Amino acid sequence: MKINNIVTKLWVIMTILVLVVIGVAGAAQTSFMEGLYYDQQAKQLQSLGKKVANVARAEHDPATLDQKIALIAELYEANVMILDEKGIVINCQGMGISTKNLPMDMNNPHHGPLTEADLEKLYQGQVVVDRGNNPYFKTDVLSVGMPFTDPHNLKRAVMIHAPLKPLADELKRLQMLAVYTAVGGIVLAALLSLFFSRLISKPLVKMNKAALAMASGNYQQRVDIQTKDEIGLLADSLNTLASRLQEKINQLERQEQIRREFVTNVAHEIKTPLAVMQGFTETMIDGLVKTEQERDEYLQNILEEINRLKRLVNEVLDLKRMEEGHFDFDQEPCDLREIINRVERKLTQLAAEKGIQLEINIEKKLPAVNCNSDRIERVLINLIANAIRHTPPGGKISLAVTTKANQVHLRVSDTGEGIAPEDLPMIWERFYKGDKSRTRVPGGTGLGLAIVKRIVEGHGGQINVESKLNEGTTFNVLLPVNRCSIK
Repeated sequence: MKINNIVTKLWVIMTILVLVVIGVAGAAQTSFMEGLYYDQQAKQLQSLGKKVANVARAEHDPATLDQKIALIAELYEANVMILDEKGIVINCQGMGISTKNLPMDMNNPHHGPLTEADLEKLYQGQVVVDRGNNPYFKTDVLSVGMPFTDPHNLKRAVMIHAPLKPLADELKRLQMLAVYTAVGGIVLAALLSLFFSRLISKPLVKMNKAALAMASGNYQQRVDIQTKDEIGLLADSLNTLASRLQEKINQLERQEQIRREFVTNVAHEIKTPLAVMQGFTETMIDGLVKTEQERDEYLQNILEEINRLKRLVNEVLDLKRMEEGHFDFDQEPCDLREIINRVERKLTQLAAEKGIQLEINIEKKLPAVNCNSDRIERVLINLIANAIRHTPPGGKISLAVTTKANQVHLRVSDTGEGIAPEDLPMIWERFYKGDKSRTRVPGGTGLGLAIVKRIVEGHGGQINVESKLNEGTTFNVLLPVNRCSIK
């Protein structure tokens, strides 16, 4: 197991944390239990001292008192002393010492663990508790002293010394039990820490694999994590990133494909007029043009091809300026009826030559719109010319203009070949042209609709398309209405 593995790191951190918590808790518990045990023992000795004091008050025979105190001392495995007002032991029983065999130096104010100050407190009516090594008993003892008065109203004190060894043994047993419990808790905590660290790291490992897969180009990789915590949110973000990267890659690939097609289309569009102009020019140079009329026709054809090339170049430049925000959209109140009449005059003949009916219906009370008349004219010419290219002879193209919810609605419909559903989302992209197998008439560069969309949006309007394959297409243009109205 590697030290830089997150499972190991989490396991080590949680195990150390558990060790620290258990260590601190164990030390605190030991200290608390030790204090509690000593307090309980001291209370028991105080209770015993009260009993001894009662016995001393009630019993006037010294021999009988010695027997009773000896019995109490034996029963409680302690040493019981009765002291007079000067601190002299007048009765002592238990733990190998009795009144008959008192050490020579015990009858002074400094016996046992109690100091002279403690004795002074004792005879002032206070209970004294102390513990430590007692040289007379050659062991550590817990000592409790309690004042009382005998039947003759003389100051007396009961002092009880209990050995600490039984208490220490009990505390040691409890401490060992606590140690065993702590060890068991540490082992269990270590196992649980390992389990939970693996549980936490598992989704991270999955996300790492997914990230590596994406780094190698597999953007279909997804992380299946259902949790709602931060890891789940991270997994969702990673999945979202993969989806957006896939979309972006697909978009870039599609754009690249469109650019390649555009280069091919532009090359073809340029090649055709150049070839035509070359043919006409070579014919004239070779002296094959005999009449002035033929020469004028040849020159006219060359001029038309030159204009065609100019339109192509202008469309590319216009689109570039629009994308860079440098295109001129100077607007003023416009009469759409006049714009539509100009468009009709320019395209009626073209539609008639192809055997297509061009029908225009304009609402009588048409309000004005703020627009650049040349740009809007270009939009309509582009949409109608596009419809003419994709509508077979005998078909119909209609332009309907109505007012709808403070907007002027221009609707260009045709009965042409329609647009395939898979092409609809992409027709607004620059350089895009639909399936060549359905393109009836050459001449488009794939820039027209991209330019149309940007012009409409530059006027604060909207444009959308509806189409059914082999049934026809409808373009809807919505432009904001100006406050003033026209005829």
